[in-house]
Amino acid sequence: MIHHLILLAEKQDLQLEKGMLRSGSKKIAIETLGSLQCFSTQVRWSQPVLMELVHQCPVVMACWQPQRKKWQTFGLAPRERHVNPEALSKLCSLKEKESTKLASKLLYSKVCNQHFLLRSFNPRLSNKPDLQESSISRILRLEAQYARFFWPRYFDAMCDDLFHREKRKPKHPLNAALSYGYGYLYHAICWECLSHGLETSVGLIHKHRKNRPSLACDLIEPLRCIVELTLLRGWEEMPNKQTMAGRFAEMMEDRYIYKNKKFRVRTIIRLMVESFIQSLLHKQPFVPFQIDARDACL
Repeated sequence: MIHHLILLAEKQDLQLEKGMLRSGSKKIAIETLGSLQCFSTQVRWSQPVLMELVHQCPVVMACWQPQRKKWQTFGLAPRERHVNPEALSKLCSLKEKESTKLASKLLYSKVCNQHFLLRSFNPRLSNKPDLQESSISRILRLEAQYARFFWPRYFDAMCDDLFHREKRKPKHPLNAALSYGYGYLYHAICWECLSHGLETSVGLIHKHRKNRPSLACDLIEPLRCIVELTLLRGWEEMPNKQTMAGRFAEMMEDRYIYKNKKFRVRTIIRLMVESFIQSLLHKQPFVPFQIDARDACL
């Protein structure tokens, strides 16, 4: 049996004992862990625990930084257990037309998913906005234009007096929660890319930057709506960082339709990364996540 362990207690003292992860009187076999999420504000990790976990499963940790008023989220993942040389070679040598087509699919799916959310509380909105696959500069410009249309209406639906999205050092709790939720997905996607042998610093949309896994930043775009929908449904139930952390942990187990079937969010991330690899190898077209109207209901 595979377990997905979520640590929510304020204090954790994690030790390794004969292949078991121990915290106080509680134990679990490390070999049964499929993932570990830690949202403890005071946690002590022994070096053997970290060395063992990083070769077993993805580890995501998050804590609230009162001075910066920001969620700090980071993950531990083994560097590629194997390298997928064919897919990696194709990714690094994509022609401009192919790269633009993949980038268009990612951004168009993001825009359509956000539009579905807006239509869930305002059915009078028009159908999907138009986004052409002509050039990367045009795609980015249209995506930025839609962001200016989306965020005021989203915040209005949340009954909040916000008018813009703060991306860096967000001060408003809602902006901080959005950044934290995105970070949660971002680390899960990063780990899936690494486990499938992809180099995450090579992206399609985001420019290369030191220590930034641009590919994970690209692939998260269609999935952002899941965080936005989670906050729409349960913002009033997240009065503090502990309950917010717990809700985002539960979000990974929520089910959405992907390729006409219901899957957990963590499974959708894996399937989408695999679909991306298949498209690089010209075996199947890339299928980004597109939220179904039934799943977008509030």
